[in-house]
Amino acid sequence: MRGGSRSSELSTRELILTAAATAFAERGYCGVNLADVVEELGFTKGALYFYFPNKETLAAEIVERHFAAWELMLPSAIEETEDLVEALVKVTHSIAEAFRNDPIARAGTRLSSERNIINTPLPEPFVGWINRIADLLRRAQDAGLLVETVDPKAFARLVVSYFFGAQLVSEALTRRDDLHKRIDEFWAIVLPQVRTKAPAARPRAARARTR
Repeated sequence: MRGGSRSSELSTRELILTAAATAFAERGYCGVNLADVVEELGFTKGALYFYFPNKETLAAEIVERHFAAWELMLPSAIEETEDLVEALVKVTHSIAEAFRNDPIARAGTRLSSERNIINTPLPEPFVGWINRIADLLRRAQDAGLLVETVDPKAFARLVVSYFFGAQLVSEALTRRDDLHKRIDEFWAIVLPQVRTKAPAARPRAARARTR
């Protein structure tokens, strides 16, 4: 009985979190009334405040989950290929897929950009990813996969800057339907300039679209 009750609590909490994330992604922090969100789910405001004492707490958890999910993507991509540059290509497509289908990813990014109007500390955007990608690129350079004249930190900043700009443009023009194509275009231009040898496999987007 206790296990069932605990499972029900987790389910309710996740439903509220996901519904709120969907609303934040579509309407932004100021445009969301959480009372309306829980009412649409058939829950009371009491249920909302049992799990999340205020709107800021809920927004902060969404952003934290968004960043935590990214932490898992890079190790997963590295496990799939010995080519560290190809692993980076895979990661950018994994993030693109999250932006297309995961409300936590979409809301986390939007809320992060609205941090100045959210009265609670949020994880610092971009810096962690720039550092992790730079570390990966240094390893790729040490392995002879990246030309020696490339500055790993500068390249990492370029990748992160391009990706977040591309996803904004893709969202505005196609609701991110073409985001994988925009990433493929970036790598098609950049990789021949920075790699010391050709990729071992096609970019992930091409493979994913054939499934």
